[in-house]
Amino acid sequence: MSYIEVIRRNGKEYFYATKNFRAGPGKWRKARRFLGAKRPRGKELAAAFAAVEREAVQKGFRPRARNGLLDPVDAEKLEDVKDAYARWFGKLRPEVREKYRSDFLVRFTYNTNAIEGNRLSLRETSMILKEGIVPAGAEVDDYNEALNSRDAFEAMQKHKGGLSRRFVLQLHRETTKNTKCRLSGEYRDSGVRISGSDWVPPPPAEVPGLMKRLFVWYANHKDGMHPLELGAVLHTKLVQIHPFTDGNGRVARLMMNWVLRKNGYPMGYIETRDKLHYYEAIEAADRGDLGPIVKYAARAIIAQFTFKAGAK
Repeated sequence: MSYIEVIRRNGKEYFYATKNFRAGPGKWRKARRFLGAKRPRGKELAAAFAAVEREAVQKGFRPRARNGLLDPVDAEKLEDVKDAYARWFGKLRPEVREKYRSDFLVRFTYNTNAIEGNRLSLRETSMILKEGIVPAGAEVDDYNEALNSRDAFEAMQKHKGGLSRRFVLQLHRETTKNTKCRLSGEYRDSGVRISGSDWVPPPPAEVPGLMKRLFVWYANHKDGMHPLELGAVLHTKLVQIHPFTDGNGRVARLMMNWVLRKNGYPMGYIETRDKLHYYEAIEAADRGDLGPIVKYAARAIIAQFTFKAGAK
């Protein structure tokens, strides 16, 4: 993150917009912009921070190959979030750390389910997951979907292997068990349409082969793509195949978090209040442009964790 640095010379204070950036493996440098003898604010400070961010991107070390999908400035911010979040999380007392994990699971569950039409509120989701209370009037499927999200999230975190048919079907089974989903933990056997979208998923006979190709694609790209790119594109490819009769979006968002977690980045969620922009990014991918979904996912993570990562 950029910050104001104060340097004292001859009894006077001078202000600089400063950013630390990687100049190589284990090597760090500073990008600085002189601000004067008076602390700037507002637009002037924002412009100075933007300038040092650009300089850091131009001079910074790039440890991974880029596919041109992730904006370099967003990539640098993601590295800041990753490092600062790890330091912040590592300083938390065990009981506070556990509370954070519990709160995150509630927010992830509420948002990922609400996007798909679950009627529970954030408070009701918290009652179910934290207190074991069934809210008055809650529909059985809505209640089970909240519990399922918890179980699927835990299964995702415990998984130590790679991306495989068995793992994906396990996540789907945990996500859809005890609901109206006709085939839980199995690929679909019928055609499907995506509500509100022009995208037509492939016929069911093609799903197993397309999923095998997806696993091969992941294996071929997991060491070359930035983890955010990898997770966002994997999520989108799975949604396009639409391998299940229900639960495709929820499994896809779990997979994106699995990639982030596996690579040391904080996990995030798509907020239901912003689902229109999320859908627009997916629709752009359906037309062949993966840039918007990568940009959307990157900025969602940055927005959700910048404050936490910078907290004392």
